[in-house]
Amino acid sequence: MSPNLSSLLMMLEAAERERDDARAELEAVRQGLEGAERQAQSLHDWRRDYQNRWQSQFRQSGGMEIMRCYQDFMQRLGTAVQDQDVKVDQARAQMERSQAALLERERKVAAITQLMERRQSEWQRQQDRQEQKATDELAARLHRTQNWAGDTSGPPTVS
Repeated sequence: MSPNLSSLLMMLEAAERERDDARAELEAVRQGLEGAERQAQSLHDWRRDYQNRWQSQFRQSGGMEIMRCYQDFMQRLGTAVQDQDVKVDQARAQMERSQAALLERERKVAAITQLMERRQSEWQRQQDRQEQKATDELAARLHRTQNWAGDTSGPPTVS
């Protein structure tokens, strides 16, 4: 590995940790959303069942006091349903933000990985060029040595 890739490797490791944290956060948010949706559905179902049960009770008999208690309770139950619906909407918005954050962190990891691959490739090409140059120089020296060995006058002398 190229010596100058160590800083990129540290950046990649940090980006991968951030990505993994974002995945864990997304999973927690997803579970929270599912819980909020289940709670909202339970409240909606319970309100519907309660209304049906009491409406049949009112057909049989019902005084004004019971009717007021029913209306008061239904109002409080309606508020609880609305509050839970708001929580579901907030959880969905948080889910979208968490998904966007995870996507951004995945892009960062991919960008750093791509940069590392490019730098590694450049370093390898440079190493290959240096190796080729050394091989060419060795071949040229061998060629000169062979030419001198075949020449009876010997190596050139300096006068």
